[in-house]
Amino acid sequence: MKLTRDHQSLEAITSLIEYAFKKQQPIINDPLFLSRYEHADCYGVYQDAELTNLVMANHFEIQLFQQRVKMAGIGYVASYPEYRGQGGISSIMSELLSDLHAQGVAVSQLAPFSEAFYRQFGYEPTSRRKTYHIPAKAFTYLPSERRGQVKRGTWQQMKPLIQTVYQRLLMQQQVGTVVREDWWWERLNEYYPHRFYAAAFDDMGAAKGYIIYRMQGNTLAVDELAYENDFALRKLLTYLKAHVSSFEEFLYHAPVCERIEKYFLEQEELTITLEPYMMSRIIDIEQLLTKFPIQQKEIILEVTEDKECPWNVGSWLVSQGSCQKVQAAGDIKATIHGWSELLLGELTLAEGIFLGKVTASEFETEIFPKGQQRFYDYF
Repeated sequence: MKLTRDHQSLEAITSLIEYAFKKQQPIINDPLFLSRYEHADCYGVYQDAELTNLVMANHFEIQLFQQRVKMAGIGYVASYPEYRGQGGISSIMSELLSDLHAQGVAVSQLAPFSEAFYRQFGYEPTSRRKTYHIPAKAFTYLPSERRGQVKRGTWQQMKPLIQTVYQRLLMQQQVGTVVREDWWWERLNEYYPHRFYAAAFDDMGAAKGYIIYRMQGNTLAVDELAYENDFALRKLLTYLKAHVSSFEEFLYHAPVCERIEKYFLEQEELTITLEPYMMSRIIDIEQLLTKFPIQQKEIILEVTEDKECPWNVGSWLVSQGSCQKVQAAGDIKATIHGWSELLLGELTLAEGIFLGKVTASEFETEIFPKGQQRFYDYF
């Protein structure tokens, strides 16, 4: 059930979170936790007057090419050990997804502790992250950018520039990236203390990129690296290069579309790995298909299975920005798992057909464009 927003519920919620996530200090008065709690809906199960299971949903928007849709970020999925495996979370998820649909939410995202666990609720992996381990000596092979300048400042000093660049980048063919509200920006700054902020300016004095990073012993950890053009990226990499006398290694958890290795004349010193990151599920396929820029004038797309959101099941006629349910076989068919990967992830139509996740009456060209996903957020 959806939990009331009162002190009694807050006490029960924080007690469960503290136990399940092994918090060392009480969080009931923690501003960081409360900033998220105050922007969330909490669902739970009570047994014998005790809150035994919990799911928290925060409300955001994500970019979908030139459109935006509502997204629910799922987190703090928790149960006391003696109540695990008894269906508490399953009952919560069914109610939650139904409520989100009624609220006009199109998509949900989460960071899984187990893909198999969340797959039963319709989620599929849709984003990965690309991790760079760069030893200081590798910057010997990075040509320096002499034009422009980099300015470093506090969060409050750099906030307007950083937010402006972030908003501009959202419009550059991004899919799934969070449209950050001000409270979320502030929470990120507080959640990761002792962060440093710098922006790259061109010769005209215009900010074209920014970097957010932390100093962790002998490692400089890059949290975000955002840039609007080739110059800004080269300038920010040159700024990192200026730190080589102070750090042995540079660590960057990047979006999978990142290509900074191309700027090093020798790449063998770099260690680059790919790993799963976030899962997504489509809550309202009709809303998503209405806003998705499908590269075909008219086509019928069929959702063959969706146990948790049965309103998605059926055939949808998509025609130039409109979408309606029809009684006809789909030209392209997939379960909600397949559609979530195809529309929100990296999966292409050809790959979906090859892997048996998608079936088509005939082989179609790649009618589902693939935007870039620059995803640094964590729920």
